[in-house]
Amino acid sequence: MRGNRIFIQDWIAHHTYQKTNEIDSYYLRVANEINDSLSTLWFEEQETNDLIHTDALKTLSIYLTCYLEDVIAKTGIFSAFRTIHTELYNQLLPFYTDDALTDYYTEDINSEDIAVLTWLFFSERNPHLFIDPRGRLIQLITDLAYSILEEHYEVAPENEKLKLEYVLDEGASYFDVRNFIEKLVATNYLTAGEYNTNLNHLMQVAEIGRYQHDQNQLQQMIYRVRDNHFNNYRLHLFALKASEFVAEVVGKEHALYRIVQTLGNRINSFFEYVKTDELYVHVKHIGTKTPFKIFKDSIQQFVEPTETLSFYMEIVPWKDAWNLSGIMTVVSPEEVNFDLPEQYEMTYRIEALNGKDKSLKKTEKQLKDMGKLFQAEHKAAVVFMEGKEGKEFATDFFKKYQHKYPSKEESPLPESNLDLTEDAKVTVFFNPKTGLEVFGGIEEFFPLDNNNFVEKDNQNEVPYARYFLNLLVEDFFPSELPKYYVNLFKAEVDKQFFFPVNDKVLDFFLRFYKRGTYFLGPFPLLK
Repeated sequence: MRGNRIFIQDWIAHHTYQKTNEIDSYYLRVANEINDSLSTLWFEEQETNDLIHTDALKTLSIYLTCYLEDVIAKTGIFSAFRTIHTELYNQLLPFYTDDALTDYYTEDINSEDIAVLTWLFFSERNPHLFIDPRGRLIQLITDLAYSILEEHYEVAPENEKLKLEYVLDEGASYFDVRNFIEKLVATNYLTAGEYNTNLNHLMQVAEIGRYQHDQNQLQQMIYRVRDNHFNNYRLHLFALKASEFVAEVVGKEHALYRIVQTLGNRINSFFEYVKTDELYVHVKHIGTKTPFKIFKDSIQQFVEPTETLSFYMEIVPWKDAWNLSGIMTVVSPEEVNFDLPEQYEMTYRIEALNGKDKSLKKTEKQLKDMGKLFQAEHKAAVVFMEGKEGKEFATDFFKKYQHKYPSKEESPLPESNLDLTEDAKVTVFFNPKTGLEVFGGIEEFFPLDNNNFVEKDNQNEVPYARYFLNLLVEDFFPSELPKYYVNLFKAEVDKQFFFPVNDKVLDFFLRFYKRGTYFLGPFPLLK
């Protein structure tokens, strides 16, 4: 059974430090007890049995043992998860109402925590496979693991060394805070797996090895990839950024809580140089005319311009100003482009900093009016057609919108870039955040009166729950589509699904499976 044992190097790989002690040896024994117990599991369903291969169970055993260590040392990892869930949904945990938690104590270990953690563990590692959070796999693992953890709860030692690793000095500098966030999110049991996996993937895509001959360029490339990942990646946990999750671990009472929480709110946009003083480089956002102060010492080898220049800059909030975090490069007037989706988001964010939402409200109204027009014409947010009709349909729809909602400004019609096979069966969905979107292969999901591709007298039961899950777990589909589907066929989905999909559980699932599109948009369709 040597290949099935967990060794000290496996355990310590899930921590911030490398030098072990007797406390680590104690928790290693706990992890092996859990692993031995879980290794007895076997399922007739091959798909389920494939999930519990040796390496997965070893990692899960460490993962659940780290939860025990976390609760005893009060490092605040799972507590942060629970705090965020409570703030979002006014309930302690997903999949459980507070009324059902009759024997639940927030300061102790709980079987319900084990069930949620086990669901997160398997779901993060198998994102295209929906796992029933109340199913037999989760329940059996919960029962086996909790019985062992419960035995050790009263006697397990507190790992003070680990707790100290997750304490942030209230006088920390920018780089100290930045490094602390990265360290915590990349080493704690709840987020490290997916955060590091995605970062390693980006490193491979960037072909870092090509720069081995030039150490300066290598370090720049590594920092660039890490910086983009830090600022852009959203966790499966509530679609949070690293800084947002770590802020809840630090706690609202911490002097740097707000700074930690917002450190990942990078602005990437175009700025015009204004002036330089002793502390700051003063610039003005070209699109909104908003002034920004950039700490001069965050810009390496900065030379004060002798003429008016425009820059593309990547900056992050730090205390009462901003730090450069990434690229700063001179751009010519023709390179300044605010028509990119990313720049719409930057405009909304910058206006919000000034307590304004003019652009956001204008875009939201435009999309709402378009949605009402689409719904009025088709009695649904989806319409079905052959590919040859797609481009003409989109052009005609935008013309009707401009006629019904004329603008004082002269605005060109959006250009349709649809390139569809003529005989393809397509579903046009009006996404309230992005406008018209076209999908193939899902027409059978919608047995509606306006869908000529579905036989209305078909006696076979429509698998609404399976169709909903397909829309939910596939990255290709935007977050608004499964949300629309489950609300359109609410009674049918609830009847077939593992349990009723209420708004809170649906939002939790959307954040988990659609973290890349959950916060996407809104994007203006007409300039």
